[in-house]
Parts: sequence; structure tokens; C-alpha cells
Amino acid sequence: MKNLFINFTITTALITSISPLAFASPKPESKLPSGAYYTPGTMFNNSRREILNRNGKICIKIVDGPPNNYRGREEIMISSVSNRGGKLYIDGNNQEIQVMNVRELPEYEFLSKYSTVLAAFSDNVSSGWGLLAGNNSDSRTTPAQNKRMQECINTKGNYVRKIKGRMLQGQF
Repeated sequence: MKNLFINFTITTALITSISPLAFASPKPESKLPSGAYYTPGTMFNNSRREILNRNGKICIKIVDGPPNNYRGREEIMISSVSNRGGKLYIDGNNQEIQVMNVRELPEYEFLSKYSTVLAAFSDNVSSGWGLLAGNNSDSRTTPAQNKRMQECINTKGNYVRKIKGRMLQGQF
């Protein structure tokens, strides 16, 4: 009887460990740590994404600047991110965020020579945005932008704000 109980326990443990639930990935929001995300390439030198992830809620700051060497104003949107059916969406533009394995970043080989890539995602604007080690906040972030990000995190439900960014003095 004792052996039957032990065999049953071992069998149950094996079945449980190989069930699909055992392989279910953690929530996608847990894979996006807070910080400034960048993408390589001259068109995006003035653009970035910043994530604030606290207590299961994510907010994103989307900064789209003019192409490198062009004059123009940054367009900034701060938005909550919703988990809908296991997928993440930016509430401000209904765009899906796809969490990526860092090795899927097109420039991973280049970036990994100089820094550790901690996390990555794609938002259909670029092939991928990466968070580099030691890079918690972008130096261009203003106190007003930080305040809006805190408002977003503290708001229940959706949050969307568009604010004016810096005027960049390019050569053209």
C-alpha cells in the first residue's frame, strides 16, 4: 500500500510537471522592466521609449523625435498599457507591444559587445527597442514628464496624455 501511494505521488508529479500549464510563460508585463529603451539606426537617434512598471501596471512614454540632423519638436505621448487576452496594448494608440527575447533584437550582436541587453520589445514602429544595463532613465527626461508617468501609474483605468517635447536644432 505504501509503494502504491509513492508511485501515485510520483506519477502525479510527473504528469503535472509536463502539463501545458507548467510551460505557460509568466505574464508579459513581468518581462518589461522599467527604464529607457532604444533602437539603433539614424532615423531613431532622437526617439526612445520609456517604461514604468509598478505593481503589475505598465505605463509607456513614447518619444518620437525628428530624424537625426533634422530640426523639429519631439512628439511625446504617455499612455497606460493594457493586458488584453495575454497581449499588451498601448491604450493611447491601440498598438500591440510584443515582448521579445533580447537575442531577437536585430542589433543584438553589436549591442552586446558594449552592454548587457536586459529586455526588449517591438511596437511595430521599429524592429525592436532594447533596455541596456545601467540605463534606468534617459537624461533628457524632465520632471514634468516624470510627474505624468507617476500620474499614469497611480490612475485606475486608461491614461493617455500628449505633451510637447523639446525643440531639437538639427542642421536641416
